[in-house]
Amino acid sequence: MTRTRRIHARGPLSPNRSGVLPIPGSRRAGIAAAVVLLAALLACAAGGCGSKPELKVVIVAIDALDWSVADPLIEQGKMPNLERVVKEGMRADLHSFVPLEKSPTIWTTIATGKGSKKHGIGDFVAATGERPLMNSTGWRARSFWDILSEKGYTVGILNWLVTWPAWEVNGYFIADGVSYSPDDGFEVPERLTYPPELAEEIAPYRVSFASTTDDDIADLLGGQDWRTTDDYEIVGGVETARSLHATDHSVLNISNYLLENKPQPDVYAVYFLGVDRACHRFWGPMDPTSVRGITPEEQELFGNLIPKYYERADGYLGEVLDRIDENSTVIVCSDHGFRGPVYVNGAIKLGIQMHREVGALAAMGPGIRKGAQVTGASVLDVTPTLLALLGEPVGRDMDGFVLTEMIDEDHLAANPVTYIDTYEGEPDPDAEAADEGEEPLESPLDDAIKEELRSLGYIQ
Repeated sequence: MTRTRRIHARGPLSPNRSGVLPIPGSRRAGIAAAVVLLAALLACAAGGCGSKPELKVVIVAIDALDWSVADPLIEQGKMPNLERVVKEGMRADLHSFVPLEKSPTIWTTIATGKGSKKHGIGDFVAATGERPLMNSTGWRARSFWDILSEKGYTVGILNWLVTWPAWEVNGYFIADGVSYSPDDGFEVPERLTYPPELAEEIAPYRVSFASTTDDDIADLLGGQDWRTTDDYEIVGGVETARSLHATDHSVLNISNYLLENKPQPDVYAVYFLGVDRACHRFWGPMDPTSVRGITPEEQELFGNLIPKYYERADGYLGEVLDRIDENSTVIVCSDHGFRGPVYVNGAIKLGIQMHREVGALAAMGPGIRKGAQVTGASVLDVTPTLLALLGEPVGRDMDGFVLTEMIDEDHLAANPVTYIDTYEGEPDPDAEAADEGEEPLESPLDDAIKEELRSLGYIQ
């Protein structure tokens, strides 16, 4: 993978223990804050402080967004919002990990600029005990929203993967799992939001599976037979479409409410899951040559669901664009791309094997170089580049690069890239010892999430 004109964030100093997450209120927070404050003062002394660009950055994270599917739709005029981002700004392939990693690992990498050995999230489930689901208690590196919160930026984070339980930020934070509606029998977990009272405020904006009507999903499906059939496979596919609608529209409704009723944060990030789930479930009907046993009925009903869902995702992007300051810097990114199932010795491999190692990156707005040509961009590079755009020092212990090619030349000249050794605190030996063998907290949603992951082939 060729990398040119990148400024590397790696440096000679790194924590003794790879990445310690000083979540406010944790046992590490006090010592970490003192170390980070000292590091920030040293960065200022080295020229890393001064007047900062007054940017508002919006990140729209679309799981599994792939140019190979999006490009034909853009050419047909069916993804006008993503087309606008590209035309007014830039686009690039965003390389994921080889060998392939799972989405929790990649999205935590995108948020920290570090690989799993530093940030601690290596799978959907922990390797200990009964293999509980991973969640934010397993993070061992600081996210961009932690770093920026401490520097006084306001942040708003919605539905980012592996973020329950939510923790304190300078703004608001809604953890993943927010789309599971009590109307479908799910219990709302504690610590779903920060501040805690926000959970009740956003509750009316969830869309339940039970309330999702046939008309809500009709645009995704072919023909009308699905409305009356009792065929098991067809009914299962229709119910998946209903679930996709409820999941992403819950996030969309909450995003719209936040952007319409609260001041736009300095950095806002929202994550949409549906494209990934649509591709896992409906790749075979879209490409019957990739999966054995697809029936003509399935192909007719579900063959266009993935491109139709891409159009929906573009609509979600458009809803965000309609509600933000027109001078916002917008970044659209995915964790990986997608391909059909893989057959090994006649056995079909689903789950992670359906991922393609190249995802998508697009950006527009202040600080972005229009028409920039960027090659070799990686999921490791998002956080270093975000910090550089905001005029903040980049951690030398981050594993990514600053994508200087995508930053406007005048902006880069006015805000040259600077560095800090680390944003992590020194590890607390007592806390480290206490953490040995600890398992993630359990959520009342864990069983439902595990069942979904099993159906997709991610876990056993």
